[in-house]
Amino acid sequence: MQTGGLKMKGISYLLFSLAIICLLSCQKEKTEEVKTTETEEVSQAAEEKTAGEFALPELDNDYLVSVYEMQEFIKMEQENIELRKKYCQNSYLKDHGVFVSMGIAQRYNPKDGSDIPTHLSERAAKLDAMRWALYGEQWLKNDYQPPFGKIAGTITYPTQVINKAFVGDSLFIFLATKMP
Repeated sequence: MQTGGLKMKGISYLLFSLAIICLLSCQKEKTEEVKTTETEEVSQAAEEKTAGEFALPELDNDYLVSVYEMQEFIKMEQENIELRKKYCQNSYLKDHGVFVSMGIAQRYNPKDGSDIPTHLSERAAKLDAMRWALYGEQWLKNDYQPPFGKIAGTITYPTQVINKAFVGDSLFIFLATKMP
């Protein structure tokens, strides 16, 4: 019975991954269509200015999907150290001193279906991505410990949003964090 459940999770996961790939491929065109208010533009500009710019290599959609996939695998097998190693090896771009992570946030209130303001969804997704970057930093420094779900702290290093994707009721933000 358990094997069947894992197969269903795998199939669902594969379909969701394909949707992410398609969405990321089309995201550049859709981003231009998204309208923001003047206040959101000002707060975004201030956030980007304080975050600081740093050099990044060209990251294609396949790479971003691999970051997403590894994070999902870690959520499913939280005690698996090999998955943590693989995630860190893939997500830490040693030559650039950058860790790439992904965060997810809801776009609609699950209780009443009302829209969550875009800037709040973006903030939540960015915080989630920063939590993954904190895991990456800790795992790299502490022999891939602690297990997922057992971390405390904050990321204070410069960050850059490198991609955003809207899939159904979720917002995905891919974040680059400059590690010391």
